[in-house]
Amino acid sequence: MFKKIKEICNINNKEKQMPTTTTESRAVKNLRDEVKQQKELLANVLDRISGLSDQVATLKTELNKFKIDVAGDVNYLTNRVDR
Repeated sequence: MFKKIKEICNINNKEKQMPTTTTESRAVKNLRDEVKQQKELLANVLDRISGLSDQVATLKTELNKFKIDVAGDVNYLTNRVDR
């Protein structure tokens, strides 16, 4: 009786471990390749976004400095004209 139960368990285990069909294997491989490509693309996009974010921060700093410089020049010219 125990032998039959063991055989049934072994048959069930073998069914679970059976290899997938070639179509499923190809589909899984294609999906893995697509996920890999998307990860690479996402990494590139995130790197580009990071670079653009740095450039925006630099431009903001330069623009604020430019505004301060222009305001100083306008004050200087206004004072010179008023004299």
